[in-house]
Amino acid sequence: MYARTISSYLIPGKADETIRIFRDRVVPVARGQPGYVSTAIYIDREHDRAQTVSVWESQEAERATTRGSEYLTKVVGMLDGCLVNRDYTTWEVGCSDQARTPREGPTR
Repeated sequence: MYARTISSYLIPGKADETIRIFRDRVVPVARGQPGYVSTAIYIDREHDRAQTVSVWESQEAERATTRGSEYLTKVVGMLDGCLVNRDYTTWEVGCSDQARTPREGPTR
């Protein structure tokens, strides 16, 4: 498996909107991509930071959805009013474990 992380800054006051857009718009599009495994967004409200992680079945699936792809252009565009200064990194997943399915939506 391969993972892509995107680190970015939140526009102040946009954390809840970012989570809503990610949950309601980004996740459904991601689920439709060949080789999709999972995705998540992590929010640091104190420092106005966000980190997304998407996991793909293979390097080919990750590459098909990377920078410059129609998919990533679309989902990044959905969050343009919320996130700035994105930094993209691709990782090979060495080990992954998930004990249970987390509940959906904000945990606040």
